[in-house]
Amino acid sequence: MTTQLHPQSSGFSEPKERDHWKSCRSVVFWKCKLWMVITAIFLVIFLVILISLILYSNVYTDEDDYWDPDALLNSGNFHNFSGTLELMCGLPHFFSEDITKRLTEVYSSSPALGRYFRSAQVISFSNESSTVIYQLVFSVPPTTEGFMENIMNPDFIRNILRQNIYDEDDTFNPETSECDKLKLDRTSLT
Repeated sequence: MTTQLHPQSSGFSEPKERDHWKSCRSVVFWKCKLWMVITAIFLVIFLVILISLILYSNVYTDEDDYWDPDALLNSGNFHNFSGTLELMCGLPHFFSEDITKRLTEVYSSSPALGRYFRSAQVISFSNESSTVIYQLVFSVPPTTEGFMENIMNPDFIRNILRQNIYDEDDTFNPETSECDKLKLDRTSLT
């Protein structure tokens, strides 16, 4: 009499599972087994990526991150920018020194132009018309490709101030009068 095993008994399922894992223990070449080859491939890929990242970070240096302000200042290359703007309200207690201070704060704190900015000066200011003519002085590095066309572009320089005016308008407190502090008209920048 022969005994029959049911398909659900452990006699049939264990050999299949063992056969599945047995393929990982098979020798692929020499004495290397399949699991060793797969592990080695993943390890090599990981090491190549890691070494590439390390070499890239050591070799690549962004020239904008390293600059010598003394060398830039002593280069003797200066770029002047003149512009006009209008105040939202011309009160007698606003002086050209207030406007100069505001321009100096805006451009010296600019991430794009702060390292090049040297001075701001109000050339003409009239409380009657609230029109200001100003001049900015920047130190520029020796000729670099595209520098004057991109960084020292008059529109770019003007937009630094315009963005500051927009940022100030966003933080405007409605409880205070509009003329309590120096407020510039963003549409008047030329």
